[in-house]
Amino acid sequence: MGVDGDWRGSQELAQTAQVVPLVRARALDRAFDYLVPEDLGPVAIGSLVACPLGRRAILGIVVGRDGATHEGKLAALAGVVAAPPISPELMDLAVWIARYYAAPLAACLRLVLRPGADGTLRRGADGSFRLAEPPGAGRRRLVARRLPEMSVASGRRAGIVRVLADGGGTLPAAELIRAAKTTMATLRRMADEGTISLTTEESGADANDWLGEGPPTRSVPPTLSPDQATALATIAAEPAGRFLLHGVTGSGKTEVYLRAIELARAEGRGSLLLVPEIALTPQTAGRLRARLGERVAIWHSGLSAGERVAEDRRIRDGRADVVVGARSAVFAPVLNLGLVIVDEEHDASYKQDQSPRYDARQVAYRRAAAAGARLLYGTATPRPESWKALTHLTLRSRPDGAPLPKVEVVDMRVQRAGPISRPLEWALQDAAARGEKAIVLLNRRGFSRMALCAGCGWIARCPDCDVALVLHRPDDGLVCHHCGFERGFPDLCPGCGAAGVMRQGTGTQGLEEALAAVVPGVPLVRLDADRAAGRGSIARILAEFARPGAAILLGTQMVAKGHDLPGVAVAAVIDADGPLQYPDFRAEERAFSLIVQLAGRAGRRAGEHSTVIVQAWEPAARAVQLAANHDVQGFLEGEIERRTRRGFPPFGHLVRVVVDGDVAADVAAAASTVAERLKEAAPDLMVLGPARLHRLRARERRAILIRADRAVQAVDPLRNIVADLAPELRRLEMRLVLDVDPQDT
Repeated sequence: MGVDGDWRGSQELAQTAQVVPLVRARALDRAFDYLVPEDLGPVAIGSLVACPLGRRAILGIVVGRDGATHEGKLAALAGVVAAPPISPELMDLAVWIARYYAAPLAACLRLVLRPGADGTLRRGADGSFRLAEPPGAGRRRLVARRLPEMSVASGRRAGIVRVLADGGGTLPAAELIRAAKTTMATLRRMADEGTISLTTEESGADANDWLGEGPPTRSVPPTLSPDQATALATIAAEPAGRFLLHGVTGSGKTEVYLRAIELARAEGRGSLLLVPEIALTPQTAGRLRARLGERVAIWHSGLSAGERVAEDRRIRDGRADVVVGARSAVFAPVLNLGLVIVDEEHDASYKQDQSPRYDARQVAYRRAAAAGARLLYGTATPRPESWKALTHLTLRSRPDGAPLPKVEVVDMRVQRAGPISRPLEWALQDAAARGEKAIVLLNRRGFSRMALCAGCGWIARCPDCDVALVLHRPDDGLVCHHCGFERGFPDLCPGCGAAGVMRQGTGTQGLEEALAAVVPGVPLVRLDADRAAGRGSIARILAEFARPGAAILLGTQMVAKGHDLPGVAVAAVIDADGPLQYPDFRAEERAFSLIVQLAGRAGRRAGEHSTVIVQAWEPAARAVQLAANHDVQGFLEGEIERRTRRGFPPFGHLVRVVVDGDVAADVAAAASTVAERLKEAAPDLMVLGPARLHRLRARERRAILIRADRAVQAVDPLRNIVADLAPELRRLEMRLVLDVDPQDT
């Protein structure tokens, strides 16, 4: 395919390159043929180039050489960008992601660009091209500070001030904008009003600041348990093995990770360790540095631009041969990769919810296979997909002999009103009297779940999303967790004018108030998305909880994700069977995992007292009962048998198609057309829908669910259908999203 721009005659013997321009327009998401001038220098696959497109030169990536198919005149590349090329390994990975997940190739190539390569080109006086320095990559940055003498009553600005407060009162402006979902213009107005201050200061570029510590104190390796030694021997014997390391919570999986990394390092190879949340990075990286020294790099989206660039240089220069990070770390440029570890592999956070909608677990599998590296998934609650596909390494007990905690399931149908049952109240009071700690999980943030009228049944709903508004602190009003719409709590019912508007259901803020009444005087530390927005805020929250003496950590599922916190005597799950209410084939898996993981936070060391309370409205539910008995194998055997009958993963693949737009009739017609054409093109597929989804951000939505033996059986015909419909979809301002292997159906 040719493009407009400067071109050269007599092109028959000229060298050509196939270049993907890094633009977001799907209509341009393909490779274009360009001439490669003789004076341009080396242009290899993976090179970053300046390619003419229309009247300007934009950043492009070379994906092929000398395979031109265009029969007319070709434009010539304007230059080669002064930046390291993308390695063949990461190039192949990006191309695979684009094909498997039906994602734009340009977007997938952006995933493997070095940090800071935002696509903006600068041209020097000598005609050379370089990438523009990204905001924040320099040594100075704009910092926002809360002014304590000023206050904001309500609304979005109160939320900005609250994020600042949760971040210790000071945050980089870029980070505050991201965390509070605001704009620089709003921050400048607040600075003009005296609510916050904005100052420019020197900016470090050391990602190890996330650890909140200086150089590590080297730790002494413990003696391995027999199960750990067996697992490590199996790993060592298979240089390209695919393993699932599973066992009870607290069974020493991290020690196996450390020994496997040391093994890879002894072989002269690098390692990559993925964790499901940025919040887990400091704890994990700290343990790695304590054992392995400072050749450990951190890689995740929470780093500043300068930190990302600095860590990238350390990895490429060989000064760091171990990388730990969240989902995006799967693309880190580790040299001579020999080991890929996916910790807490059961966690759905590994699936990206925006395009490209890749699953980092699957990408890790692919990358390890291409590099001839060992792959090690680890969890106490494996997914059926991993259980079936990988070699099992089992840790049957805790290294120090500490027993698993006994779990008490409380039937909330016979308890008093309120979120805290009598058994939980007594357990918390006993722990407080002994100076012990507790963790309480409620996977729902806010103060109350909804506002409704007892007289006429009116419910406060978002005008754009067809969902109930959530009440946050009474002075914060009602908020939509999907689009951010806000309104005040009504004094009178808008439906009937009565004064009987009630708060229904409890969130983490409401639970905080209820706990304060049950155990007055005990420090309460809340960890949820409202509190964990700022840089380092999670580490500060956990450090506050870890102080000597009684304390309660309450929050959403974030409190159950792999934290190793000493002295926790009580763990409790509120509404443990809540996930079972959702019409999703993974609902039981989520409920089971949540209970087992939270139960594993208590009594992790020998001699520690432990009590686990699971509150449920359906206490006899299979997932609840098996989790209470820590019966992971029994749950997986039943789950696999059920999925075998229905052809659900791991015995098939699902693809979800969502069509959205402004006009309900147009969206319904387009979704029906997609479903009908797919049935004609691939009659062997199981096609369900279209089904109506609730509106989201004022957009009407329809969903189609497809089951196939292999994902490509659905993806390939869908690509053709989407290409045919693209002009009409653009004309009607509709969008069509493909999600391969969705985590939420």
